[in-house]
Amino acid sequence: MSKLFLTSDLHLGHRSICKYREQFKTVEEHDDIVFGNLASAVSKRDSVYFMGDVAFTFEGLNKIKTLNVKSKVLILGNHDLERGIKIEHVSEVYDKVFALHSRRNVWFTHCPIHPDEMRDRMGNIHGHKHEGVIDDQRYFNVCLEHTEYKPVLFSQAAEQFKAI
Repeated sequence: MSKLFLTSDLHLGHRSICKYREQFKTVEEHDDIVFGNLASAVSKRDSVYFMGDVAFTFEGLNKIKTLNVKSKVLILGNHDLERGIKIEHVSEVYDKVFALHSRRNVWFTHCPIHPDEMRDRMGNIHGHKHEGVIDDQRYFNVCLEHTEYKPVLFSQAAEQFKAI
């Protein structure tokens, strides 16, 4: 059975990541653990939605390219097109690339959307907010700092939204 996994803000190749994620001693350790957690959770039948800020370098982008899954979808974040990485490069790695996306009655975004823009959707799955949470059950933050540096299943977010 295939599953839909969600993750955000991997920051692969971010030179200063250890300043923000102090539990990691080196960028290489960070990238190995973060990517390892992702790769060990998914199977070739699964899909992964990345809610932005995935790779800061071509090396990080190539790690994502090696991920053996059915589908990889990128919701662009504020750092995905930096340091020489262009849209054509990410288009070679991901099956689909969106600025924001609505599917399964949910908004998928990098930054949380304004509550007035929720419209008839049951929720917003997002990343970007490394610290703090939005005190509103319609928001589900998949930024790694909130998920023990592991991807989460879409079903977890859907359960939270259904409980509203």
